[in-house]
Amino acid sequence: MVGRPTSRLHIRVVLAGLATLGLMLWLSACGTSSSKVTDDGSTMILIPTGEFQMGGAEEDVADQPDGRLLTFIAERPIHTVKLDAFYIDKFEVRNDQYRKFLQAASAGDSKWDHSDQPADSGHEQRYLTDALKGDDQPAVGLNWYDAYAYCQWAGKRLPTEAEWEYAARGSEGVRKYPWGQEEPDADGIWWANYRPENGAATDGHRASAPVGSYPDGVSPFGLMDMAGNAEEWVQDWYSINYFRMTEGAENPPGPLNGKKRVIKGGSYEAPVHQIRVAMRLYGRPHDKGPRIGVRCAMNP
Repeated sequence: MVGRPTSRLHIRVVLAGLATLGLMLWLSACGTSSSKVTDDGSTMILIPTGEFQMGGAEEDVADQPDGRLLTFIAERPIHTVKLDAFYIDKFEVRNDQYRKFLQAASAGDSKWDHSDQPADSGHEQRYLTDALKGDDQPAVGLNWYDAYAYCQWAGKRLPTEAEWEYAARGSEGVRKYPWGQEEPDADGIWWANYRPENGAATDGHRASAPVGSYPDGVSPFGLMDMAGNAEEWVQDWYSINYFRMTEGAENPPGPLNGKKRVIKGGSYEAPVHQIRVAMRLYGRPHDKGPRIGVRCAMNP
């Protein structure tokens, strides 16, 4: 385990605890539980109704040689979005959870499948090495249809891109990362599982880590691994121009159609600029990858 400065860590843990306590007290005053455990064994966190600043700032990628790519332009402009309350998984879906889903799906029951899922396609994970198969590691090797079906099986749904970003960023300002503005190796502390320039294993894990392994990287609402570890499918179709049309939007569902779906969060193989909250990765719905997983959402 990589060493951490005890005094700084203690201060951050206390502050994170106070922030979580404040959220719990607020929810309690509203007569609503702040978390619950669902049938698939996941802890879900209630994200309260609110508004936040969605998108990325140009200066956040100013040091990138490809900073003018359309991928980064698609993060802009930063705009206000309003959302109703929703639940979202505290952790990424784990391998042991996904295997239970596969046992149910192997019986040929397709009631959880999306109507557009290609015929005769199963939900098996692909591209898994032994380093990615641990029960407590995030389930990766998934395509969008796998992620959709798992959430349906669990009695949930995929989060929208706006919900995911709100859960990762919170309502105060435009955080570059879930924990704030500090870089993910600030003060000798590793805040996320990604691919540092000085080696993939420098942050403590060469491949994916057991979920929740980086407590300093907790989001304002108490979610873990919203930066790095596994990329995460969300509900939305991807469009470069979508953010230009959604200032002040309430519960934006994403474009009505498209060819690719949005992927959020970055992974254990991602460089530092790809684990920013605003980063908008994307993929074709039928493509599986060794870095792509999921966490689910649910209406209150």
